[in-house]
Amino acid sequence: MRRLRWWIWFVVSLALVSGVPAVASEVARPCEQLANSVLIQVQGVRSSSGALVAVLYGDNPSEFLKKGARVGRERVQARPGSVTVCLEAPRPGVYAVAVYHDENDNHRFDRSWTGLPVEGFGVSNNPRPFLRAPTHGESAFEVGSGHRLVKIDLRY
Repeated sequence: MRRLRWWIWFVVSLALVSGVPAVASEVARPCEQLANSVLIQVQGVRSSSGALVAVLYGDNPSEFLKKGARVGRERVQARPGSVTVCLEAPRPGVYAVAVYHDENDNHRFDRSWTGLPVEGFGVSNNPRPFLRAPTHGESAFEVGSGHRLVKIDLRY
């Protein structure tokens, strides 16, 4: 029962932070042109259907996965295997990333009737918490000047 509540909480949080839809594109923004950026390599994408949505959160742990708390968001076309997304970081500091695969391209993070995800998702540092949502501390990483590479494995 606790595991189901965790999944419901995590899925609802991701759905709420997805925000206003953006146009999917093959290449979003090149990280080399940005002063501070996060280059996200999303691994384990199972199909080319829909889009991948990457959401960047700042250094406040209480705002991680919360609606309206994102500091950046990008939507790109999905491709099987690995997809790269670049997000601009406003300044050097501590950040965390959440990614989901919007396979049916409805601009939502879909769940089954039980509240479990039916679309792939993952967070930075790939934590595998048991019966709870990942924390900011488990998902956080530092961005300096230039770009930081972050690898995220999608879970379906």
